[in-house]
Formats: sequence, structure tokens, C-alpha cells
Amino acid sequence: MSLLAPYLSNLIKLQARPLFKDRRKFSQMADPMLQGQYPSRGLYQALAVAAMCVQEQANMRPVIADVVTALSYLALQKYDPNTQTVQSSRLAPGTPPRSKRGY
Repeated sequence: MSLLAPYLSNLIKLQARPLFKDRRKFSQMADPMLQGQYPSRGLYQALAVAAMCVQEQANMRPVIADVVTALSYLALQKYDPNTQTVQSSRLAPGTPPRSKRGY
């Protein structure tokens, strides 16, 4: 383990935690290279995973396999910036297909 690892870990937690408390600051945590081209819902879901990962108590953090599963699922979502909707490219295991409602 690097001697910098504990320092960097604490730095990330100290900078990120305050941002998680204010929904208006969520976009500050998105990759600037995305240039705002991402679905809000996807950002919220990714940040929910990130928030779990920076819990102070280690036993409250998710295991890495669960983080990978959650982020892999999010990465499969199709984003159409013209409609601002996210379309699933596949259903999660055990997820029943949605039925269309006729109005």
C-alpha cells in the first residue's frame, strides 16, 4: 500500500461528503468531460453508490463486488440527450419487464 493512500482517502472523503448533502452540488461531482451530457437519474444513482463507498465506518461500506455490479448496471443504460430519458439496454437479473399502460 502506498504511503499516500490513507492521505488521499481522507482527502476524497473530506471533499466529497459535503457535496453529498446538497443536491444542487451533485453536478460538481460529475466528470467534466461529460459536459453535462448525462441523465440526472443516472448521476443520482452513481452518487448513491459513491456515498456508500465513503461511509466513515468500514463495516457500512459495500463490498467491491456489489459496487461493480451496481456501476455495471448503470453503464448499460442508454442515454438519449434529445429526450432526456434513460432506456435500459437489458433488464437486471430478476427484474420483470414493464407492461405498457394504455391511457
